[in-house]
Amino acid sequence: MDVRRVKQVLKYGWQHAGRIMFEEKKGSLFKILIFFDIIYCYNAYRMWSNQYLKEHFWSMNKLEREKLGTEYKKQGRFRDEWQKDFQKNLKFLYKYTSRKYDLPHLRVRRTKAYAKQYNMGKGCLIEHNVELSRQHYLNGSITIGDHVLLAKNVFVDYSGFVTIESNVKIAAGVSIESHHRDLIAKEKGLDINIPTSLIIKEGAYIGVRAIILDSCNYIGKNARIGAGAVVTKDVPDYATVVGVPAKVVKINEPAV
Repeated sequence: MDVRRVKQVLKYGWQHAGRIMFEEKKGSLFKILIFFDIIYCYNAYRMWSNQYLKEHFWSMNKLEREKLGTEYKKQGRFRDEWQKDFQKNLKFLYKYTSRKYDLPHLRVRRTKAYAKQYNMGKGCLIEHNVELSRQHYLNGSITIGDHVLLAKNVFVDYSGFVTIESNVKIAAGVSIESHHRDLIAKEKGLDINIPTSLIIKEGAYIGVRAIILDSCNYIGKNARIGAGAVVTKDVPDYATVVGVPAKVVKINEPAV
């Protein structure tokens, strides 16, 4: 447990122990006992004090505590592993998004690093400030084929499930999203984020500063996305789409 987390557990554990004391109309000794139980439950079950409070964990019998605590322990292990991966990715991006890796003798090193980090194929080109990341403890993934271009300032959210096939070109400043917040749940005070999926088929081109929203799940083979377009729905094979929101303006004939 790192120092920052220890401070959080102690600070909020003491605050929530006080709330429980007032709720139960007990004295300060009860608060101290609850505080130590909160610390125990964090160590045993990875349960945060707000979760302890929400579940009325102090009022449960031994069997109930063990059953619910085991579920929280599973969630805690997942959360810890996710955070470890998240921090590792931040360190990676801090290093390799630097402009210095645009220099010819360092560009290959950057490409190899991205290929290892993000399951990329051969012959790709990665320019500076390309950020691939996931958020909100969502367990998404990204797969990238051969000879893909990710130009400068590209952002790809893979909180959901993103597949970029071979020979795809993604121009500067493109933003791709693969999750959204549940607004109905938000009105009820819940923070629920929903992952989506996106496949970008072979040979597609996405123009400068285009935005691909999570409601788009398919960008077709050899499709063309115009510069500045906001794509809100699926794009057919060989289609050209432009505008806000993006609309199909042409279906290109496939090469014979």
